[in-house]
Amino acid sequence: MKSFLARALVVLVLTVGLAGCASYDAQIDRGRSLGKIQRFFVVSNLNDNRALDRQIAGVLKDRGREAETGPLTMMPDNTQAILTFQDHWTWDFGEHLVFFRLTARDANSDQPFATVTFSAKIPLREEASVTVARLVDQLLEKK
Repeated sequence: MKSFLARALVVLVLTVGLAGCASYDAQIDRGRSLGKIQRFFVVSNLNDNRALDRQIAGVLKDRGREAETGPLTMMPDNTQAILTFQDHWTWDFGEHLVFFRLTARDANSDQPFATVTFSAKIPLREEASVTVARLVDQLLEKK
């Protein structure tokens, strides 16, 4: 009985301790929404060797939007929003995403109006594509 209580206590402490390890935060300027934007351009990051730009574009296409990737000079004229991203990885017997920020800018004024951020104190064991999809969804759904 004591070993069961000890195990339950350890599980409880770990659950409470690890609950705040990852956070997602979305901020969109008042009066703005990405819900009606149909044409996105994801700016390629020269340091990205994980094809995150194509993953972001793929999620947008899966959600019924038009999305292209590349350097800013290749942006189509009909683009409504430009997406840029920053990522940070750590190695813990494999690479893990610990920080990812996705920023939306107005294609005409080049002013940022929405940001969604993922940060983890302890690396999650989920694929980066899952985190990217979650962030894109938060960006599109946030009012």
